[in-house]
Amino acid sequence: MRIGILECGSNRPEWARFGRFADWFPPLLAQAGRTVDTRAWTVSEGVLPSDARECDAWLLTGSPASAVDDAPWQQALSAFLRPVIDRQPVVGICYGHQHLHRMLGGTVEQCPAWGVGVQHYALQDRPDWLGDPADATGFDLVALHHDQVTRAAPGTRVLAGSAFCPLGVTQIGSHTLTFQPHPEMDPAFAAEVYAFEKHRIGAAETLAALTTLDRPRDTARAARWIMAFLAHHLEDRT
Repeated sequence: MRIGILECGSNRPEWARFGRFADWFPPLLAQAGRTVDTRAWTVSEGVLPSDARECDAWLLTGSPASAVDDAPWQQALSAFLRPVIDRQPVVGICYGHQHLHRMLGGTVEQCPAWGVGVQHYALQDRPDWLGDPADATGFDLVALHHDQVTRAAPGTRVLAGSAFCPLGVTQIGSHTLTFQPHPEMDPAFAAEVYAFEKHRIGAAETLAALTTLDRPRDTARAARWIMAFLAHHLEDRT
């Protein structure tokens, strides 16, 4: 399986030690116990695949950009994805989740508060492609977002969510899986961003979020969900 990582943003120079956004996904997906080949394109800098057949599936990363900006690179990303989305499985993480919902007819808006800290997303609907019954439960994962999907794209199944973020994990149609939280994110990186954005998040809210970052996170479960979703569609296509 070759997964194309569509990198939707880049780190600030002072956070270069954490690597590129695309770097975080191969270690995450490896937690599912299946070897995958990945290739990355920096779509936020205008670099897109020349042919969707270069990969079996696609994954959109997070981004410091807003999904409502409609910058040229965002329009180009949508143009690439539209003919792909009914033929190949696509996964969206945080910004990617928002971009896909908006592209497919949903609404993304800025929230009054930030989604930060390790948040719990309770299971709402068990997907039929999930192989292991033990994985049919919710997630505790790192959140980092100010925008949020407030109206899902048509044809969405809500798989997991919270009171603050009802559309936390979704399936749009049959070929698209999205996560608002960040299963790939190092809590140390999240702490850096929370501190940097403290003036916007709020002092008390930042402190509360920082105190959650040492909690256990369900990153391996999220990886198994992603890989089960991709494997189901690729095996079905074969």
